[in-house]
Parts: sequence; structure tokens; C-alpha cells
Amino acid sequence: MNTPLLLKELLKYNDENNLILSMPGNKCGLGFTKDDIGREFLRRMGKLDITEVDPLDNLHCPEGVIKLAQEALAKTYNSKKAYFLVNGSSSGNLTAIFSEFNEGDEVIVERNCHKSIYNGLILRKLKVIYIEPVIDKKNGIFLPVSKENIYSSLKKCKNPKGIILTYPNYFGITYDIEDVLVDMKKKGIATIIDCAHGAHFNFSNRLPKSITNIGDYIVLSAHKTLPALTQGAYLLVNKENENLEFYLKAFMTTSPSYLIMASLDYARYYLDEYGSGDYEELINRAEYWKKKINDLHKVIITSKEDLEFKNYQIDLTRYLMILPKGYNGNELLLYLRKCNIQAEMSFSRGVVLILSPFNNDKDFESIHNAILNLDMGVLRGKIEECYDLDIPQKVLEPYEVFNKEGEYLEYDKCEDKIAKEAIIPYPPGIPMICAGEKITRKSINIIKDYIENNKDILGIKCGKVNVIKEIF
Repeated sequence: MNTPLLLKELLKYNDENNLILSMPGNKCGLGFTKDDIGREFLRRMGKLDITEVDPLDNLHCPEGVIKLAQEALAKTYNSKKAYFLVNGSSSGNLTAIFSEFNEGDEVIVERNCHKSIYNGLILRKLKVIYIEPVIDKKNGIFLPVSKENIYSSLKKCKNPKGIILTYPNYFGITYDIEDVLVDMKKKGIATIIDCAHGAHFNFSNRLPKSITNIGDYIVLSAHKTLPALTQGAYLLVNKENENLEFYLKAFMTTSPSYLIMASLDYARYYLDEYGSGDYEELINRAEYWKKKINDLHKVIITSKEDLEFKNYQIDLTRYLMILPKGYNGNELLLYLRKCNIQAEMSFSRGVVLILSPFNNDKDFESIHNAILNLDMGVLRGKIEECYDLDIPQKVLEPYEVFNKEGEYLEYDKCEDKIAKEAIIPYPPGIPMICAGEKITRKSINIIKDYIENNKDILGIKCGKVNVIKEIF
């Protein structure tokens, strides 16, 4: 019998009534129940899906209400200009890259960056100098890059035109980046910051420092942590660039969703009206329940003091929940799912839970009770390897691989071959091997671990890897 398959499955998932501790930041509509106008938006959402008609303005040439809404957004984040993005942060990253750089420019890039950054590097045909990541082996997680590694990469450059950084990382961890950004500007190096997970940082002094008025281009995924619909994001700009609005239009649909734009405007309004008080209350509640959960002595919800290296900050509005050695993070994610708790992602020894001001004490009690009733024995199993500082050798620039013929080989026969596609364990979506890099024996072992744990790893098709056919 014919049926709308995706819609049916979506309705089925919604019927489970899970506690949403993943994206989106609106928590499946809960974030719009704060006040009357939010509830009205939620109630009438299906009826508000409209195209560009008077008096609703036009995102590609804003002269009315959208222009005013974007000006209010810039004021909220203390940036010179601000733009709505309806194609997610990916479109903002691409816009910034194409606006600022020309083909052949040399760019410093944090290796732990999002796939959309790598796509931009390839499409814009940029020369890349990677910044080595920092690994916290004690906890089995990535940390943001260090200042030392940033300046080490800078020394390798001949004529750097820009630097692309991530702040915070996918675990909600940040570092002191302000001095770096100021120094780069003095050196004439453009700064692009993928701040996808930090759209809420401006609204509590207990959260990591906001850099929305410092970087040249800052991209915020409003939909990740704020009451906005999926695909809704912001691009903040603090420098003049005559190319920017052309590329902004080029990377966005010509039929922008008014539902997404309205939710972006609501998220800005929410922050202005309620942000400071609500985030203070959330942090107090999260810290109180963190202690209660940690006192169960089964998992550790990490504080900055628990990290292997100092000088890092942690976003207190998410739980980085880590298991003792010998236990599997993906099994914890599956266990929580059975408890009707949807985690954001798992990693080698834990999970990430994205909290929001819309989570009440009952929600935190559900997390507590799930851990209280947890049989640690069910979490034992094959442990995924946390891939570390084994940085592959770059043989070709990422864009150069498109001029080379490829072939698919079994992954265990690819040692010393050159990857034609990025190999990306997902989550967290960070390339382990970039296009144009040599595949190492260690990376082959990690691919094997991901496959055996039934975890997603992009760039692997039926156990095969696309490699450059030509021998170097």
C-alpha cells in the first residue's frame, strides 16, 4: 500500500515522546512555548509557510521587515552586520570563504573543522596548511587547537591570507581565542570562525567568552542551541567586503523559508528578552544535577578541571558524559535511547547531551534515574579507538584530487594510497583522512573499529575506499 514513508516514520518517532537532548535547540517545538507569540507561531506554523509577498520583504534584497530584523540581530550580537541563513551554517561558511579568498590563496585551517569548511576549501581551490588537533587521551576526546599549534602552522606558511577556526568544538569546549584573532588581524590575516555550537554564548558570563564582535566572519547555528528551526543560522560580519552579498545569495535558495526566517527572528527576540535570566537558571539547574549524577559513580559529567590539559573552558549548558575506561560510549547512547532520552552523539567513551533553558527538573531527574538504573555491564564491548595525532602526509591539495582518476579498494588494502575522498567518522564529523592525504595503517585500524561497531563513517562504501589510481 502506498504511504508517505518518511512522514510516517517521523510521526512514529514523535509518538515516542523522547526527551530531546540533541539538536534542534527548539527541542521539537518546546522552545516556542515560552510566551504567547511563540505559542502562536507553533500553533499556526503550517499556515505561515509563504513565499515573498508584500509586505513580507525579500531575503535576497531586504528593504523592509527583514532588513530591520537583521539590524536587530547585529545589535544583539554586537557585530557590524548580521544576516539570516536558511541553508544552515554550511552556507555561511561557504559565503565567508568565497567572499574573502581567491583561488590559490594559502589558508590556515583547523583540522577539526566541519565538512562544509572542507567543501569550501575544495570549491575555492585553496592551498591548505592544517593546524594539528589536541587530544585528551585521558577522556578520549578532541580538544580545540592550542595557540602553540596555531602559530606553529603559521610558521609553515609562505603568504597566508586567512585562518579558519572552530569555536567551540563539538564537545562544547573552548579556549582563549581573543588574542589570536586580534593578532591575526594585525598581521592582515582574515579570520573566519565556525561558531556553530556557540550561538548562546553572549548571554551569560558563566558561558565561554563570546567573540561575535572580534572575528571578521562568525557563523552561528541558531538551530543547534536556540529556539529556531533546523537549517536556521546567522552570519555575523565585522569587515567590509563588497563580494559578500553576492556569495550570500549564491549559496542560499531563491525560495527562502519564512518559517525558518521567522524562527531566527524569534530566537533573537528570545535572547534579548529572556536569555540572561534563562541561561543563568539553566546553568544552576545543570550544575546541581551534575553533582547528583556524578555522585552515582557510574559516569562523570565533565568539568574543565577534569580535562587533561588546562586553559580550556566547557559550555555548562551541555553534558559531556564520560564512562570509565573499558566501557563503550555508543552503548550508552543506545541505552539512553531505550530510556526515551535522545543524546546528541556518542564518542569512544561517552555521549554529549545538549541542554536548553526549556529543560525542567523533571527532565534532569529522568537523566539521573537513567544513570541510577544503569547496569554498567551492558556498556561493555568493543571500544572504538579515539584517533589522535597521527596526521597523514598531504600529497595533493584537496581540490587537486578531482583531476586524478580514482578506484575503489578494500579499506584494508589502502595503506599508503592517496585518498580521493575525505574519510569522516560521524559523529563528530571531523575528517580523519582528507582528500589528497596518504592513508596510514593506523587509520585503517580505526576504520575497522568503526565498521565493527556499526558506526557511520563517511567515505567508506561497502567496505571500500576511493583512492587515487595513479601511483606516487
